[in-house]
Amino acid sequence: MRALNRPRSYLLLLVWLLLGGCQSALPAATPIAALPTSTNAPPPAGPPTTTPPMATLPPPSPTPYASATPMPSPTLSPTPAPLIIRFPPDWMEMMMEAVGQVAAQMPARQWLPQPDTTTAPEEADLRLVAGAAENGVLIGREPLALAVPFTHPWTEKSWTDAQDLNLPPCPAPPITNPCWLPWRLLRPPLKAVPLDGLLPFEPGYPARQSWSLVGAEPEAATLLAPLLRPFLAPAPLVSLAAVGDLMLDRSLGYRLTLGDVDVPFVDVADTLRAADLTVGNLESALGDVGEPVQKSYRFQAPPIAAESLARAGFDILSLANNHALDFGVEALQQGIGLLLAQEITPIGAGADRAAAHAPALHTVNGVRVAFLAYANVPVEGRGFDTRSWEAGPDRAGLAWGDPEQIAADVAAARRQADVVVVLLHSGIEYQAQPWSAQMAAAQAAVDAGTQLVIGHHAHILQGVQFAPTGVIAYGLGNFAFEIDGPPETAILRVWLDEEGVKMLTFVPAFIQFGGAPRLATPAEAAAIQQQIEILTLPLNP
Repeated sequence: MRALNRPRSYLLLLVWLLLGGCQSALPAATPIAALPTSTNAPPPAGPPTTTPPMATLPPPSPTPYASATPMPSPTLSPTPAPLIIRFPPDWMEMMMEAVGQVAAQMPARQWLPQPDTTTAPEEADLRLVAGAAENGVLIGREPLALAVPFTHPWTEKSWTDAQDLNLPPCPAPPITNPCWLPWRLLRPPLKAVPLDGLLPFEPGYPARQSWSLVGAEPEAATLLAPLLRPFLAPAPLVSLAAVGDLMLDRSLGYRLTLGDVDVPFVDVADTLRAADLTVGNLESALGDVGEPVQKSYRFQAPPIAAESLARAGFDILSLANNHALDFGVEALQQGIGLLLAQEITPIGAGADRAAAHAPALHTVNGVRVAFLAYANVPVEGRGFDTRSWEAGPDRAGLAWGDPEQIAADVAAARRQADVVVVLLHSGIEYQAQPWSAQMAAAQAAVDAGTQLVIGHHAHILQGVQFAPTGVIAYGLGNFAFEIDGPPETAILRVWLDEEGVKMLTFVPAFIQFGGAPRLATPAEAAAIQQQIEILTLPLNP
């Protein structure tokens, strides 16, 4: 058996030798990426032999990794070099908007605006600095307000005296002492003291601050400067003049019927007409029709009073008070018609509930202002309840100052206007402290989005409250009114922008014998200003 198996052993040895020779003849391994995929060549043949050649073996399977073309390396974009801009924190909003516009013009740089509270000066490529820098790009100049708290006694300064004071820039709020503040940052409860009789937004105002961009990036500064320049211009404003109760009956009404149409306002008309919008409370019926209702006091101004009011500059008048229907619905409707004929907008009363609650909309210098008016007064001593005049769905009357309804009306008006002003006839007569219902109605208006509440009814001046989102002037007293009461009064001057109240101040006035107002003398004005300040302090603890 062993002899018969010997040839098989030789044959196996020969096959083993042949296979070893084939493996040693294979080429060295190469990376996968370099393997060709166009052919699958068999390994080279071994030496001649009687054994069938290895070519009869099946070829290797194609590999999925092989590629005829090497994989390209990704192209990396260069990272833009950072461009750090340092600026005062109050410029944040303006700088971000400007950089958003200019970044596309220098895509090779990564624009990094950072307020100076987070970046050291030496880390900045550009810096926004106060003053006209010699080696910088001048952006422009903006007005600086001599800012004081609303209750501060200063009412005016000369530019020379203001410079001699050597006042510092204003610190972070609260601000309690006079200081310099960019006009764009001023809001109540601060006010700007006029310099040489001019306010910061008026032509010729002397106090101005220059701003420049400095640093090692002149090209970037040149691109950025014109985009920042518009922010230095004062924003569009609406000037508003507001007064309290206007009662053109009694002596003033008699003078009007004699044809002296200007007599009620001859001494204050220039101040009233100087405002973009002038508002007040018409504390009487208007016309010559109707029957007097049963109540303690009933007033009706003659028809010519509408012309007198228009000539004095009034644009909007509230009829939401306890005298608008003294002569019934017929007189109310006549009075509304007389006012409209003089292009005066009546608010707070009308032919039905919708008309009484409808806002008066005015657009001035691009700022949309809505006016609403309400009455919310106590029951009179002899039992008359003004709320009995409240307008209904099909009944003429006035808008009652229910806090929930005020809030709903204000919310609707905010969808149509930038600023909402509410005229509120409320309070307790001859009491300087605001009434609880008066304060609740005013607060409801502010909470709903009103930026300014103007009050009347108490027949005397009341204080001003500064809420976080609005201002409440609780009572402006009488203005044109023959009455046995304090003669001290004032014209409220307010400047509005798209965000609300920019600033307010008072022009003291004095009611003369017979009821016509005039501007106060310096001594009278000082006393009236002090009175308003004393009334205001407890409302702003």
